[in-house]
Amino acid sequence: MTVPAEKVTEEAGSVERGHAAWQRAKIERGLAESKDRAAMIPVEQIWRDLKLEG
Repeated sequence: MTVPAEKVTEEAGSVERGHAAWQRAKIERGLAESKDRAAMIPVEQIWRDLKLEG
């Protein structure tokens, strides 16, 4: 079985071309948000929300 060239080239489509930029922006936003400790959800609340407290 052969794979069409358009499936393996960088010009395959806008979704694949934009994915790396989207991923980088998402990671950079997360890193910036992690610096503001007051804006973060307390771990105790996460445990409660997930019903993991013991």
